[in-house]
Amino acid sequence: MLWSLTKWNHRVSTTRLVRWWLRMTVLDRFIFVIVCDFLFLIYSFFTFVLWIINYGGRAFTGLTSSDSLFGSIMSVGVSTGMKFVLGLLNFVSGITVFFEFIFLIFIFALSVFFIIDLIWDFLGTRRDLANISYREDVILATRGEYMGGHPSLPHARFVYLIISGTQKSPYLGIILPGFQPIEYKIPLIDITSTKSGIDDKFGRPGGFNFFLTSISPSIWKGYRSAINIEFSLTGRKYIVEIGSFIRGNDEVQMWKNYLICARGEADTGEQPYGQWKSLPKTKRKERK
Repeated sequence: MLWSLTKWNHRVSTTRLVRWWLRMTVLDRFIFVIVCDFLFLIYSFFTFVLWIINYGGRAFTGLTSSDSLFGSIMSVGVSTGMKFVLGLLNFVSGITVFFEFIFLIFIFALSVFFIIDLIWDFLGTRRDLANISYREDVILATRGEYMGGHPSLPHARFVYLIISGTQKSPYLGIILPGFQPIEYKIPLIDITSTKSGIDDKFGRPGGFNFFLTSISPSIWKGYRSAINIEFSLTGRKYIVEIGSFIRGNDEVQMWKNYLICARGEADTGEQPYGQWKSLPKTKRKERK
């Protein structure tokens, strides 16, 4: 649900809170909700014990609730010191009950939001990805976190990713959803091929490299994989980093393989082995 509500606004999509929530896996979010529930139970137990002590103290001394309020702690009575203690205890007990009520509303809202977001994300986001994947010129589609590296995209945010184009000119598309989606293309074939040797500054010119790293930490367990796409553009080397794929680390590895196979099919014209969806040979506008 959060993704569906925020993907239309680029400024909101780049905020830390949105990216923090979308970066979490279902297990991460579930554990976060459970931890909040557990803390609420501890706080509720503390509030209950404090109330019992407050009620027992007033019953033992025979003081009423009005006697133990701060307004009467300086009055002459049974025990000024006892009145002060019970007045303070009564005040603290009231404050804890008030914040317990606020905490209860937060926990209830968080639990409901978690369930709705899980269902909405599972149905809505996957439906969007399925609709994109059904296109003839799309091999693969997913949602991931663009973390940086593209010369035209200075802000990290979650985006749609596709492998599209034609057989001879495939590309990785970074789509910023919106009423008018914006797509940035990274060609999978050589974009500068004037040199065949090794360039000391930029490596092999026109080369296109894929490699995986594990630098995006999961909140509760280990590290998550991120895919790094190295390409040359106008004589300079750029490395685009993408992680937190919607289906986890296994999808990151699959994307690395698909990017390599799409480039291989563009170079050799041979279809990769097994179940594979080849891109069209020409663009739609070029067909007769």
